[in-house]
This record gives sequence, C-alpha cells and structure tokens, in this order.
Amino acid sequence: MTCPATAQQLPPHEQVLRPAVERFEHVGNTVFVGLFAVGLFDQPMLPPVSAALEATGRIREQPWARAIRTAAADQLFYLAAAADSDAEAQRLKERHRDVHGVGPDGQRYSALNPETWNWILYSTFFVQRGAYLAVTGDAPSPAADQAIWDHFRTKAEGLQLPGRSRLIEDYQELVVHYDRIATEELRETATLAAATGSVRRPPRPDFVPALALPAWRFVTPVASHVLTVLGCGIMHPAVRDRMPVTWGRHHELQFRALTRLLQVAFRLLPTVLTDTPMARNRRQYRRLVERYRAVGLTSFAPEITPSGRRPSPPR
Repeated sequence: MTCPATAQQLPPHEQVLRPAVERFEHVGNTVFVGLFAVGLFDQPMLPPVSAALEATGRIREQPWARAIRTAAADQLFYLAAAADSDAEAQRLKERHRDVHGVGPDGQRYSALNPETWNWILYSTFFVQRGAYLAVTGDAPSPAADQAIWDHFRTKAEGLQLPGRSRLIEDYQELVVHYDRIATEELRETATLAAATGSVRRPPRPDFVPALALPAWRFVTPVASHVLTVLGCGIMHPAVRDRMPVTWGRHHELQFRALTRLLQVAFRLLPTVLTDTPMARNRRQYRRLVERYRAVGLTSFAPEITPSGRRPSPPR
C-alpha cells in the first residue's frame, strides 16, 4: 500500500475529496471493520458462490480457520508492500482456478466466472463502505462516493479480471448493478444458513483453551448479537430481508446506539489500539521514512557563511 498523496500534489477538485478517501482507508485499516463481517453474507446468497462453498465444506466445518485465512489474505493484499500484494493476488487467482463444478440446481459454477468473482469484490467494497459510514458518521457526496470507489478499484487492481470482465467503473452504475443482483438473483442458501449458524453458535476455536469454555459460553451470545446487528445494519434491505434474522425496530435502535459508541471509540482511541497489525507496521514505516528524510540536506551545493565565504574544510 502506498502512502496517500499530499493535498498539494492533487488537483483542486481532488483535494476536496481526499479526506473522505483517507477516512475510508483509515477505517479499512482498523479492527473496527471486522465487526461488520456479517455484512459479507450477501456473498453466499448468490447460488454459484454457495455451491462452491458447499463443495469445500469449510464454512460449515472450519469456520474459524477459514475466517483467519481470509483475514490474513486481506492484510497481505491490501496492506503489504507492492511485491507481496501482487504475489497474494496471483496466489488467490491461481487457487480459485480449482473451484468449479455443478451445483445442487444442476448449474455449472466457477469461482473465476466474472459475475461470481466480481460479486465477491463488490460485496467486499460495500461492507468496507458501510463500516466506514457507521464508524465515522460521514455522509459522502456522490463525487466522494466515486472517489472512494476509484480508490478501492485501484487497490484491487491485482484481483481484477481482464478485458470486459473488469469491475464497473462508474459508482452509480455499480449501485444499480448491485441493486439488481440483490433483488433478483440472491437466495436463501444452505451456505447462508451454515454461516449464520456459525455466528449464532460459534464453536470454541482451537486458540481458546478448554479451561476458558465457561467464559466462552458466557461471552459469545452477546458478541454474536452485536456482530449480527452491526453486519445486518449495513446491509442492502433486499439482502437483509433474506437473512434468517427478523429485523425489527429494536434492532435499528441497537444499531444506532452501537455505531455511536464506535464513532466515539474511533475518534478517541489511539491508533496503536485500533490499527490491524499490518496497518500498524505500515504506519511505523511511514514515520521512519519521514524521520530519515528530515535529517537530509536541502541542497548538496557548498554552503555559504553569513560573511559570504565558504567554510574551510575540516582538517
């Protein structure tokens, strides 16, 4: 990930939009975005995606391992140095070539089918955007939404398919496309039920010792409810209506209260507590770069003393 350009380097019309892009990126680099992971459940609602996930069985049988691998891949792709990010993108594409077959409905599926592949990227973007709006309270203008989408597409360049299979460029066209898929093609699938079940009744992961099982059973119902409310709260209404969750007025009030708390935490907590590990590393790297640059000379030309004479070389 490269450092954002300074306002002085940008044209005037982009200087106005840059703060929204930087805040969008900032939220995406924090642990807060993980609280909205249930928003990604629009992905298994697309039948070809569900068929592929059911074939592997990993969401049903290894929910924690799969979640950790996904988070690790995201950190590498979005926040690693360019060479490592490109390598991760290539790895993801190569591994997904093995994902193809025939679904329960008799239809063939392939992970690299452009509609299926791009749906995952569109879903990821809208979850990141939803988290950004919830955590900051921002209300971006149409121009800012386009700038944010352009920024995401640039970061996701390594995952884009070639030619006419590339991501939609115009943000408004993207919204129309997402609306159509959400209302016409999404379904309640077996994978959606498994994913929702893993949130409602999460199994104890291997990294939680057996002695902590009573505490795990005590904490998980509350954590599960919070994750469900936050994830469903940022969903497209047509997507939320297909969730095995009855969304009521009290959920809406809870969502507003939780996002207010997150906005306070985002504003007050130091980045050392909220950054993801890779984001913390990149932030420290940028600080070191600025520190080392600050000790450099502004010119290598011979220096002139106040008297107009060049200083004598040291003996």
